[in-house]
Amino acid sequence: MSSKTSAGIFGKPYWWEAAPRESPTEVALPVKCDVAIIGAGYTGLVAALTLARAGRSVVVFDSTAPGDGASSRSGGMIGHGHRRSYVELTERFGPEKAKDLVREGIASLDFLKALITDEKIDAQLQLCGRMRGAWTDGDFASMRRDAEALKRDFAMPIEVLTKADVGREMMADCYVGGLLFGAHGGVHPARLHQGLLQKAREAGALVAGYTPVSAVNRESNNTVVQTARGSVVASEVVATTNAYSGRATPALARCLVAIPSFLIATEPLGQSRVRSLIPNGRMIVETRSKHRYYRPSPDGTRVLLGGRAALHPIHLDVASRWLKRELCAIFPSLEEARVSHAWTGNVAMTRSDFPAIGQRDRIWYALGCNGSGVAMMPHLGRKLALKILGQREGRTAFDDIPFTAIPLYDGTPWFRPLMTWWFRAGDMLHSHWSQHG
Repeated sequence: MSSKTSAGIFGKPYWWEAAPRESPTEVALPVKCDVAIIGAGYTGLVAALTLARAGRSVVVFDSTAPGDGASSRSGGMIGHGHRRSYVELTERFGPEKAKDLVREGIASLDFLKALITDEKIDAQLQLCGRMRGAWTDGDFASMRRDAEALKRDFAMPIEVLTKADVGREMMADCYVGGLLFGAHGGVHPARLHQGLLQKAREAGALVAGYTPVSAVNRESNNTVVQTARGSVVASEVVATTNAYSGRATPALARCLVAIPSFLIATEPLGQSRVRSLIPNGRMIVETRSKHRYYRPSPDGTRVLLGGRAALHPIHLDVASRWLKRELCAIFPSLEEARVSHAWTGNVAMTRSDFPAIGQRDRIWYALGCNGSGVAMMPHLGRKLALKILGQREGRTAFDDIPFTAIPLYDGTPWFRPLMTWWFRAGDMLHSHWSQHG
């Protein structure tokens, strides 16, 4: 990706200003190792850290700089949630399984907070709460029901916000109401990744960036991982490539669809101006399919906004203009504010709407963040390592959820432009019927 768009905006994540990606270096690969991990994002690094501390020899491969993918490109929001509400989970799976799934989400959030604190990672953790804005009255009614159920069954700290309450959280008039999740918050995603990378290496894991894996082949009791720098024989192989899965693990890639998310950061606005827009410094998401999400930068001087400018790759100039319009639709006073950074990263979606964890064809995997990966994927990295170590604590609520391939799909998502049209049409109809139905 070029360093600037044609509009002069930096075409790289704002997060990389404080945590730049590594440059290529020569790495001598071992002939063999206990565990070879493909993918050096959050999941792979936490798995490597856990395994290395348990005495295993670990090599982690990444095709570019470690963490160049979603781990350093997201909005950096952390929560307990899944794509489906608790009420929907109960209707789909029954009450006990739904509770297990929610508990797994809560455990992922608790784990990440503890990991950052215990490892003393400078991730700029902010326990500021996250607001979810309701776009329609129907959305708000559903959210209220979900909040009541979550508070009843989990004593979860959630506040139901009226339209007037929302007005105290943000200087905008977008939503008919909302929920405030008190335990949620935010991190600096690239600093988090940088800290995990350092901890994994300190534990003895070899992390080899710019070393793409071309194939994984079985050989008696071991597996041969072929890379651009040579082959490594491993007793166990792990795939944690998420939305960047490819030809090295084709069976897994057919179970995932990579959907781009686009983000912008404003120029520095000053803390007082940002506080005037988002007085309590919340992370903010919404119910529409375009899924705008926005937040103050960790230093409180900028506003960052992401969303589905398209569900297929588009030029950053186009995405930046769309996101700036969306930002100004929320905060009209930012019309004259300049966008300093625009970037994109891929999110891995599964057919089940849940992450997948387990083993297939002798390859262990933890994949499919479904847009909620900052807390969930480090948690699943640890869980996967515990499975490899044969420990009961490796069990998760996702173990029995099928991880199935998408019909007529070879891993190349040719249908994403159609998905863009479908979701945009859905948002327009949703808004129309809420206003006139």
